[in-house]
Parts: sequence; structure tokens; C-alpha cells
Amino acid sequence: QRFGTAANAGVALYSLDNEPMLWHHTHRDVHPDPVSYDELRDRTYAYGAAVKQADSTAQTLGPALWGWTAYFYSALDQAAGNNWLNSTPDRSAHNDLPLVPWYLQQMQAYEQQNGTRILDYLDLHFYPQAQGVALTGAGEAETQALRLRSTRALWDASYTDESWIGEPVRLIPRMHEWVNQYYPGTKLALSEYNWGALDHMNGALAQADILGIFGREGLDLATLWAALDNNDPFAYAFRMYRNYDGNGSRFGDISVHAESSDQGQLAIYASERSADGALTIMVINKSQTTLASPITIANAGPAQSAQIFRYTFEQQESILPDAPLPINNGVIQTAFPGSSITLIVVPAS
Repeated sequence: QRFGTAANAGVALYSLDNEPMLWHHTHRDVHPDPVSYDELRDRTYAYGAAVKQADSTAQTLGPALWGWTAYFYSALDQAAGNNWLNSTPDRSAHNDLPLVPWYLQQMQAYEQQNGTRILDYLDLHFYPQAQGVALTGAGEAETQALRLRSTRALWDASYTDESWIGEPVRLIPRMHEWVNQYYPGTKLALSEYNWGALDHMNGALAQADILGIFGREGLDLATLWAALDNNDPFAYAFRMYRNYDGNGSRFGDISVHAESSDQGQLAIYASERSADGALTIMVINKSQTTLASPITIANAGPAQSAQIFRYTFEQQESILPDAPLPINNGVIQTAFPGSSITLIVVPAS
């Protein structure tokens, strides 16, 4: 009532709390007991229903779990101490179903029984667990290389996480699978993530890669935790997608298939901009050396040249336009400076 409905520019999104599987640590004074499967469900039912009753146009996110183990087990499961994986009574009492799938199942059951969807987004938090990557500075060269590799945890089934997790995370495809099986129609959110080095070019490269992954893999919402100064390099990674020319021009909104012969060195993402039909191509050179590579466009249109915008290690205070590049038979020939982000804009005509 105070702020108005979401449909009338009021509060658009409500998070159904924050990292509940840590409450017995972070909020021990008011919630000393570990959260169980049932408590998480019951609180979501109560608060989700209250939000929808107050504003049916608002969207809800949940359960905002802190990270990897919380996707699969409750805090009650983990209360046994160091050997808790040998005895998980809460999960066992719920048909041994991992927490997130069970939660989605329960949210679907609520809608089926009451006719109201009280969960719009499956919301998780993710911080890379490899030492020295998240929530910290750039680190030494080895850590910087690890940071750039570790973005593969968001999507790549062939990437074994280089941390105590020790197995493929493939987070966004996993979230899609859970939703498709247990509560179709639920959108996906990562309301907290951080890959570190926000004040360093290494962090900008990681952030640009992450944003490309989010778009390609179909994540609906994401928010970066603990952003620093808007003039730090990470902010320019966002500008490359959202305002590369200072006039509000953006990377496209319709994903287009793009492949690199070595995504770990020269990552590529592409999309069509529905406003004007332009093809936008983002290329991130994660290496420290200049890499020359042709960009081949299938079913290329009539455009004879492409606009180029770059954010580079040598010029970290601004995004600079470069000379337009010719398009010959659908091929653009160019070189990508080491540690750089390049946007190629191919007009529709």
C-alpha cells in the first residue's frame, strides 16, 4: 500500500528471504535452530501467499540459497558437523530428494491446490569456491587464470569445479532441468554472484564472459553482489552490453548461436537486436596476447562493414570505437588485443 503495486511502478520483486540455510549462524539471536525442508516450504507458502494477496502483479524469488551444498541439503541435514554427509535425516525423510527439486515440487503443489503461483523465480546464490576467486582482488597470475576458467561452472558439463566441490556444477543447465521437471514455467535467477577482481581488468573479462553466458544459457535475472566504483573495470563490462557508445546502444536481445574454436581463450557471444535488426557479436580475449581470428557469419545480410567498439587493458577508462571493418562474403578479419573485450555491430542493411 505504501509503495503501490508492481503494475503501477511499485515494488516489482520480493525475495522470499535470504540464505535460510545459514540462519542458525547469521541470525542465531532470532533463529538459533537449523532450517528444515518443511520450515522452508511453510514459510514460503505463508509469505509468498501474502505477497500475492497484497499485489498479484508482483513477482517473487526464492529460496535464495547461499550455495552448492544448500541446493541439495537443508541446514538440519548439515547440523551433524564434519561428517554430516554420512547422515542426512531431513533429506532422507523427504524421499531423498535434493532440496531444490523438492522445494519446486512443493511450490507446484501449492499452485495446483490453490490456483495461485506464489513462486515466480527459482533464485539461487553462487560464488565460485576456488581459493582467491570470489569477493577479493585479482590475485597472482595463477589465480587470475583460474578466475577466467571458473566461469565454466555456470554451464560446462565437461568442467570439473576446481574447488572443494570437485565435480561439474553446470549451474544454469542444472537449474533449467530442475524447473522443467518439477515446476515448469518458473524463471531463473541468481540474485547474488561475484567473481572477484572488480577493480581489475581480469575481473572485467570474467564479468563480460559471465554476462554472455547468462544470455546464451537463458538466465532471466542476475544481480552482482558488492559492486564497487562505477568507474572500475567491471562496470565497463556491463557498459559493453548495455551502453557501449554512451548513447544507450546495447547488445542484442535475441540470442544467436555462436561458436569459438577455443572458448577458453577467445570467448564469443552473439545476438540480434530486435529494435533495428543489427547483429551484435561480443568477443572476449582472455589471453594476454593478441589473437587474430576471422569471424564468419552464416547467412550474412547485405551489410558491407561492421562497427567496432573495444575495451582494452591499455585503455581502461573508456570504451573506444575503432575503424569499421569490411565484411567480405560473410567474413570479418580482425585481431583481438590481449585482455580485451570487443563488440562487433553488423547493421541489418
